[in-house]
Amino acid sequence: MEEGLTLSFSGTIKKTGWRHDMKKRKIILAASVLGTAAVLGKKKLINETVTKQLIPRHWDEAEINERLRDFTQFLADGNEEKIASFVLGKSIKPFKSLKKQELTFLTAHFLSMYKVKGNSSNNLRGLVSYRVATPKKEYTYLIKVARLGVEKLDWYIQKVVEQDHGINYPNQYLLQLTSPRPNEELCLIETDAGTITMRVFQQDAPKAVKNWRGLAKQGFYDGTPFARVIKDFVIQGGALDGSGDEATSIFGGYFEDEVDEGLYHFDGAVCLGNHGPNTNGNQFYIVERNHIDNDQLYRMNLPHKVRSHYEAVGGIPELDGRYTVFGQVIEGMSVVREIASQETDDNDAPLNPIKIQRITFKRIRKIK
Repeated sequence: MEEGLTLSFSGTIKKTGWRHDMKKRKIILAASVLGTAAVLGKKKLINETVTKQLIPRHWDEAEINERLRDFTQFLADGNEEKIASFVLGKSIKPFKSLKKQELTFLTAHFLSMYKVKGNSSNNLRGLVSYRVATPKKEYTYLIKVARLGVEKLDWYIQKVVEQDHGINYPNQYLLQLTSPRPNEELCLIETDAGTITMRVFQQDAPKAVKNWRGLAKQGFYDGTPFARVIKDFVIQGGALDGSGDEATSIFGGYFEDEVDEGLYHFDGAVCLGNHGPNTNGNQFYIVERNHIDNDQLYRMNLPHKVRSHYEAVGGIPELDGRYTVFGQVIEGMSVVREIASQETDDNDAPLNPIKIQRITFKRIRKIK
C-alpha cells in the first residue's frame, strides 16, 4: 500500500500505509483556514514540478510583506493557533525561539517566484528572505512559501530552507553617520582637482589610521596619482603606478586587516586596498557609488539600519568584511566624482591622472 493522506469529514487526517499502522493524527488546521485543497496538498508540496519562473510584481511583494508582518505579530503575542494558521507541517519549529519576544518586522523580499504543475489557482510558489529583529539581534530566514486556498488565497510558510543564529546590532553608533566631534582631527587630501576632507576612525581601525597618518606626514603620498579609477566603483591611490613598493608601511611591511562590523563601504568610505587577507600596506581607495543594487542588498545579512543607509546613500556592500574601512569623506565628494569620471585605458588607469599634492591634518575647534 502506498503511503498517503486522506481527509475525513471530521477534519481528522488519517495517515495510511503499512509503516504507520493506521495511526490517526489531528491537525490544528481547519478547512476555513487553509481550505480543503490546501490540506490535501500538504503532502504533495514536497515533490512539485516547476513549470515556469516568474518575476514578482510589486503587489506580490506587498502581499508577502503584509502576511509576514502579521505572522511576526502573532509570534510576538505567542498566539499558537494564529501561528499554526500560517505554516504547513513542521515549519513552525525554527521560529520557536522568537515566540513571546519583543519583535520588529523588518523586511520580506521575494528572491524567486515560480509556478508548479497542478491546480492553476494553487500553483504559485516562492523563495523569500524574511527578516525580523529582537532588541538585540536581527534574524534572517530563507523560506519557501506557497499561495494556497479555496475561496481566499494566501501565502503560507511551506519550509524554512535556511536560517542564521541572529546577528548582533553594532554595539556603537554607526560612526560614519555621525557628525565630527569638537577637537576631532580631520584629514585633508589636497589634489589637483580640489580638496577631499575625511574623518578617520582611530578607535575602530587603529593600525590603519596610524599607518595612514604616519605615511602622510612623511610625505609618502605627495605627488602620487590616483592610478586606478572606475566610475561608480572606486578611486584608488598609493604605490599602484610602480613608483614604490605597495607593502611599504610604517610597520615595515604588510599588516593585518581590521574589519569592523561598525564600519561599512558606504559612498565616500575610505578603505585599504590589499592583495588578500592581511596584506595591507599603502594602497587606499575611496568608494564612489551613490546608488545600490537592491536585489543584491537583500541577499546580504546586514543590520536593518545599515541596509537603510545603503539604500539612502549608496555604496558597495559586497566589499564589507573583506577590506578595512578606516575613514569617511565628509566634504569633497564632488572632487571624488570628478576623479572617477576621468578617461582611462583598458586597465582603468587614467590617461591624465589627477595627483595628490599633499595630505594634512587639522583639529576642529568648534562645530558649526
